[in-house]
Amino acid sequence: MIIGPSLPEVITAGPALLLQELGNLGTILIALPVAIWLGMKREAVGMTHSIGREPNVGLIMDKFGINSPEGRGVMAMYIFGTVFGAVFLGLISGLLATLTPLSPLSFAMASGVGSGSMMAAASGSLIAAFPELESQIVAFSGASNLLSLSTGLWVSIFIGLPLTEKIYARMTRNKEGY
Repeated sequence: MIIGPSLPEVITAGPALLLQELGNLGTILIALPVAIWLGMKREAVGMTHSIGREPNVGLIMDKFGINSPEGRGVMAMYIFGTVFGAVFLGLISGLLATLTPLSPLSFAMASGVGSGSMMAAASGSLIAAFPELESQIVAFSGASNLLSLSTGLWVSIFIGLPLTEKIYARMTRNKEGY
């Protein structure tokens, strides 16, 4: 509904929207070492392979099973994100958009990488801070969410999960006797 009138702007931002999925690799490069440092085992693979939501839960369940350590890890992050994700993104997006020189539309694009509730919370705080950009914020966050749902699983299958497993194996090689 709102993406249509803003389609030329969304198309102009196309490369940034498409490349946003590579931002998911940050969870691997930052969160995985922290999880291992905190003493987590294979649960860390499920927790950190992606920031994605439902599709990534399905990926881990299909590959490892629900009772596996990886399955417990992905479900822990899914539940944690459901309970705290919307509140966190709602607060942080509005705060950072008003305190940094970055465009509010960049935060709108970033708000689309999680679940619909996280996107709505982040978009709502952005709209409250920048009411003149309401239609653009909704268009960019909606387009971002749509792209994340359609491309995120593929990035996880071919890049995220294999990379997470390789980094995990390398970081735990001495600890587990590999």
